[in-house]
Amino acid sequence: MAERADAVLLLPIVTASASIAFMTDWASLRHAYGSAADVPGLLAGALTEVDDRQVWDDLWSRLCHQGTVYSASYPALPALAGMASQLPAAGYVEPLALAAAIVASNDGPEDFRGVLRDYPGEIAALRDMAERNLDLADDDVEFVYALEALMSFEGASPWNRTLHVLADQEMTLECPRCGEQLTISFESMPPTTTALDDDLPITPVTPADAAQLYGAAARIQTLALNHGHGAVAKSVLDLSGSTICPACEVTVDLSATLGSADAASPGS
Repeated sequence: MAERADAVLLLPIVTASASIAFMTDWASLRHAYGSAADVPGLLAGALTEVDDRQVWDDLWSRLCHQGTVYSASYPALPALAGMASQLPAAGYVEPLALAAAIVASNDGPEDFRGVLRDYPGEIAALRDMAERNLDLADDDVEFVYALEALMSFEGASPWNRTLHVLADQEMTLECPRCGEQLTISFESMPPTTTALDDDLPITPVTPADAAQLYGAAARIQTLALNHGHGAVAKSVLDLSGSTICPACEVTVDLSATLGSADAASPGS
């Protein structure tokens, strides 16, 4: 904390129980475009005008720019948690989604253990809100994003960064053996794998056996079933399954590939 009082900016945050204020030397922190001195004003704007798309776009681009986070990103978590607690419960809550993206990022100055150590109360509250919101998702797409947010607050890597590919119904990854760029389409039945080279054959995805799932994958599949999203539960089996690389014909374990290098949805 800087000693100069004029560098310290106060931002009032409304929580479920009371109005509190926290002090952060935002001018000493950095976001995607430089000094974070403008962050408290943006957070205050989001607090008073929660539907202001421009304010949220500005916050996303500064605090979680294309998945990268900065020294100013984590101190925003108390404000985001406070805002999320005051908004009506829903399948998608903007401050909760931004907080989830910040916590899940593996491209920044902290990992999940560090964030959990510094903000245990906020992470716990956000996790509880995220789990509550699963029941309120309007459709499978919203449910997938809600699940991904929950996995963020539970530190369940790589699902906290990759589950959204099921909403996009497509992801790209590199074959771990030959490096060929592969596109997995979850829209087709069964899901298929195509290579960048159009002359190569299309291969199917073989889903995992639900009985063999463990850890976060098993929890995700169970949550999808328990909340009535059978199609998502099936897609989790596909995402945990395997495919054949059309180029080198090696079997690619999708869950292992997800763990070694996060897959991406096209355009991400």
